[in-house]
Amino acid sequence: MSTSSTNFVIADLPGLGETTPVVDLPSDGLTQVKAEARYLPIKESEHLGTHASAGEVLVFCVAGKLDAKVHEHHHLLGPNQLLHVPAGCPFRLEAQVDSAVLVTSLTAKSNASGSSGMHPVTVHSDDEVQEALEESFPASDPPSYNATIT
Repeated sequence: MSTSSTNFVIADLPGLGETTPVVDLPSDGLTQVKAEARYLPIKESEHLGTHASAGEVLVFCVAGKLDAKVHEHHHLLGPNQLLHVPAGCPFRLEAQVDSAVLVTSLTAKSNASGSSGMHPVTVHSDDEVQEALEESFPASDPPSYNATIT
């Protein structure tokens, strides 16, 4: 169902502005995941101030029209559109018309140190590539060498 062709009052959306429950994700013992969600009404010309999250953020426009400013770039969001904001990236949301938005953040923290202090997990795509390369070349297969005879 597309909200763009439906006539309704934003304030009549169920659960809007109330605490949004989040189901806890299972933990592997090494990583703790914290998820937060806010389902908010934003009146025309109002905005959510600029801020950055320690984790990944998803902004879902439920209804209305939003101007999302991410790293000085503007993105217009309409009903049923989703915007991904990377961790640590500043963003700001402004409603062009009365709108409803779901803002979800997901932060993973490492528990490997064994202490009660949690540290954010940093994942680099280069590390994943390097790990895959290492797994592709087991120790039983030495690298080939072509000697050149002169």
